Amino acid sequence: MKYKDMFLASCLVGAIIAVPPALRADTKSSISDPAKVQDVGNHLSTLEERAAEVSRDAETVWSLSQDHHTNWQSHAYYLNNLREDVNSMGRLLAELEEMKPEASEAQQMAIESARPHLVALANETSEALDLLRGGSRNLTQPQYEETVADLSKQADILYQTVDTIVDYHNADDRLDKLEASHSGSGS
Repeated sequence: MKYKDMFLASCLVGAIIAVPPALRADTKSSISDPAKVQDVGNHLSTLEERAAEVSRDAETVWSLSQDHHTNWQSHAYYLNNLREDVNSMGRLLAELEEMKPEASEAQQMAIESARPHLVALANETSEALDLLRGGSRNLTQPQYEETVADLSKQADILYQTVDTIVDYHNADDRLDKLEASHSGSGS
């Protein structure tokens, strides 16, 4: 199931990346300040790092949910950390959304695609915490296990999506620099 989700996220990002070169050239000419694009890139890198951490923590919670001998305090610890990290990512994403007009096209895609996954992740985290507050007996219920599995899936999709688009943006920048160096050398 996890591979299916990764495949779907990869297909989505692949479709997004398949932008005609002429369209990319037009959008790049409208960006006036490379320093602002770099600032957006730095913020996106931070979002990507946090998404990776959240994905690892969500995977840990999912693993805990598979072991019915784990105490509820362990679940509470990781879920509370996830809640704090998701809230922190929400604040960072709000900053990125304010910076979006200065972002490159790929950066804008990363910003836009992060919001729905982050909202879903926040909802799943809240639901898991609510189930945990309902009593430790809920840890062995299918609803808790499904919620934690969905939480882990959303965290992974968020990370994979942001990571792929940021990697694409970085590769595109390297290509632009390489093309500029070759056109400037008279080759």
